[in-house]
Amino acid sequence: MTDAMHDDPTVAFDPPTMTLRPLGAQWGRDFAFHSVGLITSVVGFTLWVTAVSVTLSLLIFLIGLFVALGSFYCFRWFARLERRRAALVQDGPIAERYRDAPRGSGWFQKLKFMAKDPATWKDCAWTLLCGTVGFAISVFVVTIWGLVLGLVTLPAWYWALPESANVGIYEVDTLPLALLTAAIGLLLIPVAGWLVRLLTVAELALMRPLLRPSREEQLAERVEVLTTTRAGAVNAQAAELQRIERDLHDGAQARLVALALNLGMAEDKFDSDPEQARELLAEARGEAKTALTELRDLARGIHPPILTDRGLAAAVTALAARSPLAVTIEADVPDRLPPAVEAAAYFVVAEALANATKHSRALRVLVRLSMSDGQLVIEIADDGVGGADPEGSGLLGLRRRIEALDGELHVVSPRSSGTTLHAEVPCGS
Repeated sequence: MTDAMHDDPTVAFDPPTMTLRPLGAQWGRDFAFHSVGLITSVVGFTLWVTAVSVTLSLLIFLIGLFVALGSFYCFRWFARLERRRAALVQDGPIAERYRDAPRGSGWFQKLKFMAKDPATWKDCAWTLLCGTVGFAISVFVVTIWGLVLGLVTLPAWYWALPESANVGIYEVDTLPLALLTAAIGLLLIPVAGWLVRLLTVAELALMRPLLRPSREEQLAERVEVLTTTRAGAVNAQAAELQRIERDLHDGAQARLVALALNLGMAEDKFDSDPEQARELLAEARGEAKTALTELRDLARGIHPPILTDRGLAAAVTALAARSPLAVTIEADVPDRLPPAVEAAAYFVVAEALANATKHSRALRVLVRLSMSDGQLVIEIADDGVGGADPEGSGLLGLRRRIEALDGELHVVSPRSSGTTLHAEVPCGS
């Protein structure tokens, strides 16, 4: 690929939406949004004027290109700050998507990639817009709320003024007039609140088109993610088939070959040496039992019957019962989930328990299964030595299996502090 996509891990694919809240809470969030905006608008205007003027004045020299690259990074930093400011009045920050040069690229190649990225110029435009229009809106909002607060609290301080307080149509020089003014201020609170709400919606309407990726960019990103996860799923499936073939060849097949040899030798010895034939038959019986056990384990590894018959919670409980570790199960999930989700969750737990048994030197493992916002959440934590490699073949295969279902798998394994696997798998149809 010629470019890499940079995604903010804190944002989702779909843009955040507005949630209905009590008016008082919403007006408070609006005020916080514009109060912070009053500061960031000053920073944005200063940044834009400085970056543009210095870059244009030095562009005839080589150092001007370095300044341009630094200016692009400054605009990107400011845009990220503004995306998070939007979270004060909506459900989460605004999504971001940038094109970055491949790792190891030189500064000039990075400059070219950033200059070709439309998001860079959108960041530059919003930095200027925030420093001008945003500043005017924030000043107006802070002023109007300051006036309303002054009117409401006027009875507490009007007497301390050296002259009568003039509220436009009359002068306040007595307590009754001050109380009347406070009543007018109370009546103006909803007016100010709704006016500020409209200004907030207007500013977000300016902010979102410039700071979030376009629909086409989101679809392109989605296609890229799906292509990557589907390729990972195919690779994981191929590796699983190779493992099954290897287990059959090295295990059950070898047992069956030994069984056939023992039966053949027993047949040859049946008339001449019945005692030895009997021993060979006993060995053949043992080989047959071992082969059956290995085939049963192999079938359980492909898809355990209990998972199909009784669901995820029962299958994980049975899995824990066979583990040599002290495994605690906390399962709060529906009796039945989509088959693909159940299979993926089962193998995540199975691989985690196997790793804890073989590598982590753990004594206890906690397995927690729960539902959250239509997703199955899987958490497996052990008290082992930690240090698990998230890019190892086992964990990488699990991640690909989870990502093929549009899920996520995260591994936290600091040294000497145990290992925690956290997976989330959507359960929608």
